[in-house]
Amino acid sequence: MASIRDDGTSSYRTPKAIPFELRQHCAIYFEEKLYSQALDLLLNILNYGTTAYAPAYVPAPQYLALAATIIVHPSTTTRAKSKEEQEAANLALQLLRLTLQLASPISSGFNVAFTFTHFDSSRHGGRRHGDESTTYGSIPDHHDETSLNLDLGKSESLWSRAEDFWQVVGWAFNCSVLHPKRWERWQLWLEFMCLAIETDWEEREKMDKAEGTTVLRDSLLMKYVTSTSGGFGRNRRLLRAIFADGSGTSLSEFRQVFKNELKELPKETDPVNHKKRAEVNIDEDEYGDYLSPDEDNSEGQEGTTKSRSKRPRRGTKPTKAPEEVEGSNGVVHEIYSNGGVAAFGGFQSLALRQRLLTLLIRASTSMPKTFMAVDDLYHLFVENIRHLPLPIFQAFVAPTALPWFSPDAHSTLCELLLWRIRESSGPLSNESFLNQEKLEVCFLPYAAKNSSAVDNARMSILLESLIILLDKHGILHNTQSFKEAVGIGNENRIEKAEAEIRRNKNSRKLEDMEWAWLIESADRLLYLVNDILPMEEEED
Repeated sequence: MASIRDDGTSSYRTPKAIPFELRQHCAIYFEEKLYSQALDLLLNILNYGTTAYAPAYVPAPQYLALAATIIVHPSTTTRAKSKEEQEAANLALQLLRLTLQLASPISSGFNVAFTFTHFDSSRHGGRRHGDESTTYGSIPDHHDETSLNLDLGKSESLWSRAEDFWQVVGWAFNCSVLHPKRWERWQLWLEFMCLAIETDWEEREKMDKAEGTTVLRDSLLMKYVTSTSGGFGRNRRLLRAIFADGSGTSLSEFRQVFKNELKELPKETDPVNHKKRAEVNIDEDEYGDYLSPDEDNSEGQEGTTKSRSKRPRRGTKPTKAPEEVEGSNGVVHEIYSNGGVAAFGGFQSLALRQRLLTLLIRASTSMPKTFMAVDDLYHLFVENIRHLPLPIFQAFVAPTALPWFSPDAHSTLCELLLWRIRESSGPLSNESFLNQEKLEVCFLPYAAKNSSAVDNARMSILLESLIILLDKHGILHNTQSFKEAVGIGNENRIEKAEAEIRRNKNSRKLEDMEWAWLIESADRLLYLVNDILPMEEEED
């Protein structure tokens, strides 16, 4: 992908507005709902020229906004009535990716295109606001831009339907747990948006260093994290969106974006599953699918159906819709009780959640006054990760599972979690950064503050992660005292959990799985210090 060179100059193509006649052709195609033809034309125009010096004819912001809607809108995905509509969703994603690659997010006007207008009067049409061309240059002037006359560009636009970026994030992650078909599309959209936000931020960082400007405050990232009123309540909502889990509480806060989004096409109209009618042979009582199973014996069942079904009285409580039942706390509890990362949407969902957390770290580190202090942000991380089920907890903190956290961010998160979980009798430390001595003295020999197997397992998993991180970066020395601290800690955590199980035999069955995690983690710690890390002699 093209990028900003180290000297601050751009290696992207020079952006230009698409000629008026071609824009008119695209508008006609879109308004006639010939989405594939319009997107294919835009792709060909954008891809014009084979050299790095050829201009990039970038689509107007309204076309980019429409493409982002087409990627996930039910009418072009789960409720698409033709293969042409299904193809449009993939072409839209291809157009956005190519635009990002050739012309950069700033010069392409992503900040203008990807603006949520739910609470803005412009949601019914008109120009989008936020043009940066006078400040940061190079955004093509689509001076004759007019609103597209179609629902997907107005009332059914993603940018109009959703309150803000975080409502979409929360709903997408709810789908990752409860609605796999919708998650297939939201995942693609969210991956692209993360890439666009990251690229936009990195390009602005290099511009900031080269020119001494303050372009970061106009980035997509800062636009989204400050999109609502300030305060800790706003920041907590961001974290609730990232950790949305399909529970009733999460579904009530992060609702579906599009109307009847979960509704699917009837099977007989499904363009993918549609089959030819079977042959008809009346003599053999073969009627193909002209007489469907539901129609068969309809006369005989009509009377009983009428007699059994009664019209509900006025004021009676209606039956819950399938999506409401599916998202109930009872179902979510059942999903979690089965264990596994799939209960949180799978590894792809976890990776995107971690990727968004990393973006929040960038915003907090660079602009703490505008967003929030880094320490406060990490405490919110701990608040949301602390009580996750063990498989999901391990996936978040293990250094080999998900690659998005930097080593510094990863070790900071693990250390803060340890301080929250560890028993209070352990010593404190004045060291700002984690090192081997701090790990060996303050954490390794101790158990969790409570006697549950699950918290002691969490603590053991965190210690595994920190040992691997320290060793990976060459700041860990496997001494005899270090090895002894690992052994003492294993014994203390197992003994504390065993005592609780003996006291409360009713919880034994509930904690069997957590107990297994604790024992396996203790074994891995011993394996690390005995077989993997080379021993070093301690100095006298």
